[in-house]
Amino acid sequence: MTEDKEVAASENGKENTQSESNDELSDLESSIIRQVEYYFGDVNLPRDKFLKEQINLDDGWVPLDIMIKFNRLAKLTLDTDVIANALSKSTSGLLEISEDNNKVRRNPELPIPEMNEERRKELSSRTIYAKGFPKDAVLDDILTFFKKFNDVENIIMRRYQDRQTKKKNFKGSVFVTFKTKEQAQKLIEEKDSLKYNDTQLIILWQEEYVNKKQEEYLAMKENKQKKTQEKEQKQVNDEKDNLKLPNGAVLFFSECKDKLTREKIKEALTNLGADVAYIDFNSGDTQGWVRLSKENAAKELAEKIPDGIIKIDDTDIKFKLIEGDEEKAYLEKTIDEMAKRRKNMKNFKQNKGKNFRGKGNRKRKHEGNDNTPPAKVKADN
Repeated sequence: MTEDKEVAASENGKENTQSESNDELSDLESSIIRQVEYYFGDVNLPRDKFLKEQINLDDGWVPLDIMIKFNRLAKLTLDTDVIANALSKSTSGLLEISEDNNKVRRNPELPIPEMNEERRKELSSRTIYAKGFPKDAVLDDILTFFKKFNDVENIIMRRYQDRQTKKKNFKGSVFVTFKTKEQAQKLIEEKDSLKYNDTQLIILWQEEYVNKKQEEYLAMKENKQKKTQEKEQKQVNDEKDNLKLPNGAVLFFSECKDKLTREKIKEALTNLGADVAYIDFNSGDTQGWVRLSKENAAKELAEKIPDGIIKIDDTDIKFKLIEGDEEKAYLEKTIDEMAKRRKNMKNFKQNKGKNFRGKGNRKRKHEGNDNTPPAKVKADN
């Protein structure tokens, strides 16, 4: 059903020849006409799911008994005779009243605009964003303020849902749609002098506002990612500070065959008296590295390998001691990978502890979750 946050401030793009100017209309009648024509107007009807369902039931006709369930109309009156009498005085041509005065419908000769991407862009091109209204302002306050702009077609009060109370509160900002882009442009040109009471309003084109918020969101996301990366790198650096590997303890080997495994390499080296700490090799690789446990152990082991070759599974595997810058680069790379693995393992254990709950400690799912789009929940603007 139509929400309270939206209302037309004029007759949906039609020339308002009678609804605002005819002396025979009372204030109540003018308000009724304005509200009902908003419901059936070009701005609201294409996106009003409830009302669209109703008009499909009876050739477009909607009983006035249904219409008085709409909050803002109900606040004006619950007397369907008063509503029918008021609507009969409208000359905009948008609405028709049934012969028994019990139903209303949109003029069948005025097709409902399709709410597609082109339509959304067209509406956005004549919509402005205005911020600076008090948080306790109500829709009637906003309508009264914009009443001096005769070409206002629609006003949306922007709201957010309070996480604790679940109540929807006014953000202090609105979207105002004008009948034409030229009329919206006039307000933009007057923005520096536009105040609500004593508060200077912030006025932007809707598209400008959306782009600005998108840029802020991307900047915030980028900053968050940067902080996360910095935090992770600090964790890695802290782990690296606690790691120290012996020098002179790395052998490089090559000319491996498909069936070679780490286990076979370790067995061959252990037979030569080596204390193997780690073998950096996967089955199918053509080369790898062996890291021994003790300082300068690789130098001692290299002297035990004639011509630098060990036969494993009828394959001559070449071994070479790596020293200097080559050794330094390999050890730095190894320490960095070890630090990352340790950091990830610590984080995994911490998260596992936080997320674990026994069968008797399961949290109930909250019912009635807010389905408001996330982009509209924040209350900072």
